[in-house]
Amino acid sequence: MRFRAFTLIELLVVIAIIAILAAILYPVFSQAREKARAAACLSNCRQMGIAVQMYVQDYDETMPTVRMMWQGSPHPPAPSWLEQLQPYVRTRLLQRCPSDNASTWADNPPRVSSYGLNAYFDPFHPPYGNHMQPRPMALATVYSPARCIYIAELAEVNRRNGRFIKGDHFMPMYWGNPPRVVDSMMNMALWDDATQTPTTLAITRHHGGANYVFVDGHAKWHRFEQTFQQVRGQQPHVDWYDPMQTD
Repeated sequence: MRFRAFTLIELLVVIAIIAILAAILYPVFSQAREKARAAACLSNCRQMGIAVQMYVQDYDETMPTVRMMWQGSPHPPAPSWLEQLQPYVRTRLLQRCPSDNASTWADNPPRVSSYGLNAYFDPFHPPYGNHMQPRPMALATVYSPARCIYIAELAEVNRRNGRFIKGDHFMPMYWGNPPRVVDSMMNMALWDDATQTPTTLAITRHHGGANYVFVDGHAKWHRFEQTFQQVRGQQPHVDWYDPMQTD
């Protein structure tokens, strides 16, 4: 019996077809994986939203605090909101988004979470807080809980200065032009005026957007421009971060 082998040209054609099919299918598989990661992240956010609601009910409708050392403050740093919510979530896996590619989780000090609390709600941060006389914010002071963002996804590094992000909060009061709170160093570090975007949030982590937790406890995916818009030189006409915003 005579056996007919494949010629070199035939083998190259088969390899080329396989390569083309792989190139076509790889983006599909990548998108499917990212959708799964985004869904897991949204589940994390929903559970954190429920935990916040439980915490608020147990503590006379006052909000958790962030960990921040203020120079000259007579008060020791408050425990992080992550620590305060721990009894209600019982797992630290909620603190990490599956799409978070930070390399600093094992550092000393390490990255503590993929998610940050809105510092407008912290008793130490301006314009509503004071590090010398901190007063926790009450839920009743929030004008629109269903439209006010409480937790957002943190970027791995600050796009402005390249520093690794290892904190537990973000500070939208320094965003914009003009910002709600004027501090030239903070404004420059936290806001990219050219792109009109914050430098410390992962605003495009999931399909060009990110997951957010709102004060009323619900979580939802949004593009950043849905949450904050401003014409330079004017006050923001869309601001889902300031709890006292009335329009």
